[in-house]
Amino acid sequence: MVTINDVRSGVISALAKHFPDMDIYGEEIKQGLEEPCFFVKLFPVKQDRMQGRRYSRYHSFDIHYFPLSQVDANEEMFEVAEKLLDHMEYIEVAGSPCRGKNMEHEIVDGILHFKVDYDFHVVRQKKDEPVMKTLDQKGLIK
Repeated sequence: MVTINDVRSGVISALAKHFPDMDIYGEEIKQGLEEPCFFVKLFPVKQDRMQGRRYSRYHSFDIHYFPLSQVDANEEMFEVAEKLLDHMEYIEVAGSPCRGKNMEHEIVDGILHFKVDYDFHVVRQKKDEPVMKTLDQKGLIK
């Protein structure tokens, strides 16, 4: 079964693959970070039961980009947003491709916020239940 950490690792791996020279933070924004860099924030994960052991799971991410330049910051952020639209559409999660949807970006207080959702179905493991060892049955005919 795919875990939340698998999806988060898939997002961070995709960023590292396409932006190899930039630092990527996945936990918290620390003081003294070196720009340009990314910060990956996972919003609360939602899960709905479909039927039986099948569930739909919804992962929403906000990828922050801190630009290097202060002079041409908007131009730099729009270029990065364009690359993110291309590279974050499909990521690899636990060895399988996963498609991102609802991609959007905005610039707030000099930081690019790129939002993307990764939704998929999961099947829970079947619980091990004890099997019957023997059955004694008697039948009578009248």
